[in-house]
Amino acid sequence: MLVLSHINRKTIRCRLPYVAQAIRQFNLPPNYKPNTAIVDDLPFAKSFEIWYNSFQPNRLRTLQDELVKLMLSPEYVENTGLKHKNLKVPIDGEGNYINELQFEIVNNSDLPTKHIVFIHGYGASLGCFARNFQLINKLRDLKHNYTIHFLDNISFGLSSNPKIKDESGMDSIKITSAPKIRLNDNKPTDPKKLHNKYYKLIDSYELDIEEFKKYQDNFKPILEKIENYYLSAIENWRINSKIDQIDFLVGHSYGGYWSASYALKHQENLKDLILLSPVGVERHVHSIKNPLNLDIIKKLDNGLTQFRPTLDPSSNNFLSRWPILSNDHINKWYKWQALLPRFLKFFGPFGVDMYYKMWYLKLFKINKLIHKKGGAKRVFKNSNDLIYGTNKECLLIIEYLYNSITSWTKSDYYIKYLLTPSTVSKWPLFDKFTDEETRLKKLDNPMNIHFLYGQYDFMNAEAGAKLSDQINQLQDQQISKLHKVSEGGHNLYIDNPFEVNQLIHDIIKEID
Repeated sequence: MLVLSHINRKTIRCRLPYVAQAIRQFNLPPNYKPNTAIVDDLPFAKSFEIWYNSFQPNRLRTLQDELVKLMLSPEYVENTGLKHKNLKVPIDGEGNYINELQFEIVNNSDLPTKHIVFIHGYGASLGCFARNFQLINKLRDLKHNYTIHFLDNISFGLSSNPKIKDESGMDSIKITSAPKIRLNDNKPTDPKKLHNKYYKLIDSYELDIEEFKKYQDNFKPILEKIENYYLSAIENWRINSKIDQIDFLVGHSYGGYWSASYALKHQENLKDLILLSPVGVERHVHSIKNPLNLDIIKKLDNGLTQFRPTLDPSSNNFLSRWPILSNDHINKWYKWQALLPRFLKFFGPFGVDMYYKMWYLKLFKINKLIHKKGGAKRVFKNSNDLIYGTNKECLLIIEYLYNSITSWTKSDYYIKYLLTPSTVSKWPLFDKFTDEETRLKKLDNPMNIHFLYGQYDFMNAEAGAKLSDQINQLQDQQISKLHKVSEGGHNLYIDNPFEVNQLIHDIIKEID
């Protein structure tokens, strides 16, 4: 039996082919036991410790370093020859920068290096990808050299947190509401009869077209400023990192939205795009691109216009989740939900405990996945897998995320301007990818686009599938694919890192 953690690292320091061979021959350590001890109630002393330590300078950086050491232990032979470093890359002349965690592997010094960039979603920082750090080791079987750049998006984590220079039209306290729509729904809501779990087809809806046009005119420049805020940060990071082209840009959720937007605006600087459950794909009634002339039933005497709704997420008559949203949810979204991360620290250890309970079972459930897939003996491929789902790993990720979201990011407000209470973008990716002025150009070597959704994802995978098909039609060739990740939810890269890491590896290998 070969137990990799017990191999003398000095004898194989320069024998990287042996490392790859050893990974393929991995066997579980004799003392391995499945993780079954659920600790869903954090002791008060530990909650207090996490809260107290959160006031330490550079605490988030310390936790980031601890995550790297935990997820890619220097004691394991698999990590021999792996280089990593922390960088603060300038993005302007005003002292702002992007925080980066970089991993590098050299497979053949005679070949060039390819660059893979990860951008996280809202309510997170680069450490949310901790279970994907070991992707770098999976790339040892490829020809080229690879550098993976995990970034804290602008305003998040350890990156700078500047405001948009011109915030005219934006209130930093009260989020401007989207215009009201009147729903005509004569049937009680039966959760079992909802389309794809979240969508209800009602009889009709009514709106004031003139009010909507004013809303669209008002929000278009706001959304353009928000877009420039995020995209210029990514582009200036690329330039100052001296990367001619990003080979693979991987974005999750909110980061997926901006990754896709970057791909459209800077097509020449990106080769391939991988979107993990991106937010904001579907068209819907509150889109600033809604022509307001589709399936009109009639104009009413009160000045409103009545429309026929649809469940098709490629249509602007799609109401998304509006028919099932409560007034309480909508009011919270606009009035104080953006403040919640900022006030979490004021709850002291009790806030830590609340946050722990929100995340713990989501992280620990990977053990159920391992059992369902045949157990660790069948699922684990290297020593780094041994840390997945341990209480040590779960607690460290939670403490990292707690310190990340309590850092008062400007994005707490900007996301509310981009999205509606039904978690759809006022400027949908569907329109960005299909409008003549913003869609992809036809190139001899086109960008490949991959949509990845979890099996139990609450994002609209149907919209992703329809957009993928539309992209292929516009390009007159198959450049876009949709993938489903088993047992995954919206955080599919956390829920099933085995499958996500393998999928990304296979996508990269196709053009290695």
